[in-house]
Amino acid sequence: MTNDYTNPKTSVPRDELSLDHPPRGIRMERTADGGTVIGMRMFSAASFPILFFALFWNGIVSIFVAIAIAMTAARFGWDVGFSPQMSGNPPPLWFFWLFLTPFIAIGIATFIGALFGIFGRCEIRLGIGEGSVFSGIGSIGRTQRFSPQSIKSLDVNHSQSRSKNGHVTTHTRLVIEMNNGREIKFPGLGKMRETWLAFALNKILRRTTD
Repeated sequence: MTNDYTNPKTSVPRDELSLDHPPRGIRMERTADGGTVIGMRMFSAASFPILFFALFWNGIVSIFVAIAIAMTAARFGWDVGFSPQMSGNPPPLWFFWLFLTPFIAIGIATFIGALFGIFGRCEIRLGIGEGSVFSGIGSIGRTQRFSPQSIKSLDVNHSQSRSKNGHVTTHTRLVIEMNNGREIKFPGLGKMRETWLAFALNKILRRTTD
């Protein structure tokens, strides 16, 4: 069996890439059984404004959530300490919760995203016959497991977005594609770290599957 690993397209000269000199924020070490562990911190100062927005957003939404909880409790005859009074003909309770749901979802997703951007980490473990990619905060997160022998390609994908004023931003993301079509997508790591990680994984995976 052969693996057709894709060399990532990058403007960084390959002779400047070295397994012994990872970019800042990345550590690589060997395990006792001959495996490799690559760990990265996800810290980004740009996440602090997002965190402020999430706290502001959730603070406003929490007021309406408290009102919805009080209305729900009153409907079932429970006493929560206050009973909101709505003038006119208030909407059905189910409609109130349905209306709040997208606002709650946005608040939770934004808050978790900001925390991940400040305290998050990504860890790749590679061994003979097994591999995994963990992304999360502390020990809480998602682990994607795979077999190195089943990898079809590894590449840095590029996409672009255009702002209202016409400014074009290029986004990159490292992706591992398996033979069965499954994709393992890494969180956004930044161009330099993704370039080095793609280079390192190419080297390590070729050695692991030989």
